[in-house]
This record gives sequence, C-alpha cells and structure tokens, in this order.
Amino acid sequence: MRRFIYLFLSVAVLCRLHAQTPPCGILIVHSEGQKTDERFVPAPPEQVKFALLKALPAVAAEVKKNQGLHIEADIASAGQLRHSIMQANHDAGIHDSSDGLPFGKFAVDIESANQGGVIGSQLHIKFDKPALLGAATNHGNLAQPLAEETACLAKLLSTNDPTANPRGLALDNTGVSRPVGLPGGTPVKVLLRDYLSSTSLKNGSTGQVIQFEVAEDLVVDGATLVRRGALATGHFTGVAKAKGYGRNAEVAFVFDSVTAVDGQSIPITDEGENVKGGRTNSTLAVALLLPTLGWLSTGANVFIPAGTIYEVDTSGQHTIQAGL
Repeated sequence: MRRFIYLFLSVAVLCRLHAQTPPCGILIVHSEGQKTDERFVPAPPEQVKFALLKALPAVAAEVKKNQGLHIEADIASAGQLRHSIMQANHDAGIHDSSDGLPFGKFAVDIESANQGGVIGSQLHIKFDKPALLGAATNHGNLAQPLAEETACLAKLLSTNDPTANPRGLALDNTGVSRPVGLPGGTPVKVLLRDYLSSTSLKNGSTGQVIQFEVAEDLVVDGATLVRRGALATGHFTGVAKAKGYGRNAEVAFVFDSVTAVDGQSIPITDEGENVKGGRTNSTLAVALLLPTLGWLSTGANVFIPAGTIYEVDTSGQHTIQAGL
C-alpha cells in the first residue's frame, strides 16, 4: 500500500517504509512570518470554516469561541496535543526553545469574497503571543502555517457528510443506469476527515470504527462507481499508550469497506497500518543515561492529521449499478 501524507509532518513514524510526499500546505514548524495572514480561498465561507476547524489541531489549538464566521482558539491549554506536535517538530530538526510551536491565541474571521470572478472567501487570521514570555523564549508566528493548512483542507476535503450521505457527492449528469464490473485490486484513495491521536484512545482498543472519505471519484469504463466524499471505514486492531522510559505510543488499524454509488458496501484491503510515535534524542538520553529516572521520560504519542490520504485496494469482483 502506498501512503501519501498531504499535510504537515506528523508525529507518526511508520514501522514500514511508505512513500511520503511534502505536505500540500507547509510544515507546521518554526515560522518567522507576520502575525497576520489575509488571503482569498476559492471555497464558500462555511467550507473554509469547516477546514479551519480541522486544521486547528495541527497547531495544537483548541477552539475557545465559535460564533458564526468568527473563531478564536488558544494553543496554551492544549497540553498533550501541543507536546505531541512539539516532539514531531523536534524530531524534524526544529530545536529552538519552543520547538517551533509558540504559545499564543488565534482570532479568525471569514467572509464572502469575489476575486477575478471567482466566488470564494476572504480568510483573515491573527496570531497573538503573550508579551510576558518575550521573543527570546517564544519564537515564531503561526498565522501563515494555519492559513496554509486551512486552504489546503478546504480544497482536499469534500463538502459531503459521509455519515448522512454515504454514497458521496451527487453527480451532475449520471446518464443511463447500467451494470459495470469492478475488478478486485482496483486502487481507491481514502482520507481521514478528523485527526487521530493516541492520547484520546484507550489501551488495547480493538474494533472501534474509523471514518474516512473517498478522496476522488473511482471511474471504470467511463462510469463513476465510487464518488468523491463517499463513506469509507476501518477499525482499530490495537492501541498502546505512551509510557515511561521512552516507550512510544503505537496505533494499529485496518481498512474495511467503501460505499459505491448504488449503496453497496465494497470490501477494501491492504496490509494494515501500524504507526508508532516519534523518538527524540532527549528521551533516549534520559532513559539510557539515567535509568532510575527513565520513568519520567514518557515516550512520544501518535498524531495523524486530518486529510492524510491512504491508497487501498478493492477486494473481490463486484458489479456496480452505475449512473445512480
């Protein structure tokens, strides 16, 4: 199975060597940009807001105020999530005093806009850092990284709610309904709609359903058999929390099915995912050099961002009623 991570570098380090591409936005790491970011996003305001709410965990931010198209969020209170992302930044080579994730607050406003005849949204993000911490210990501004990830997710995630409409986005011209064969082993791209974190899962979790959506239409012989935005599911096969002595969290899951245009649940398969938290030099140093205090050095958590894409394969031969 080929795995593509379309967002920022996460804490997750795969046990197997999957292909990885650069994020579609930018790395959520140390940023010296302006404390404000203003940009046009070619998507409706509600879609941009949806994407923003999915992107905020990427900078360890929790929503404090959600009032229409005005959102306020705070990094400082998101302890475990903040620690996970700082650890990922540290492993990626960001070694300043805040590991590329300064404390601060976001104020976001979204409004309808038109640019060159394209209807979309104007996204305004302001990032304020506490003055008491000072520049020497609280580096960087995160308005631009958050804006990049929001714009990325606004394009990547569909407007469909796969729980309410598991068949995905409606087709404009479906044509005449006809049966079309779907061969086994046909690749399908699915993506996470919400981030996964080992901190919010229980040890040994098995069977808990994971929701994905189909990333792009699956077309066979000129017919769309699986629509973008359709429901895809998987489930956890095991979860181990991060522990002392630098023992990292581990999350394992497999993929189960995807919903076709006629409502059929089509089995999908791959060899499964087994994701471990990153490992930092400082954690190893404490655990190895000071074994009596190693229990104080908790291992890294697993964090997989919303928008992460996986390529899986259909299982078995199926006949889909296309044009529905």
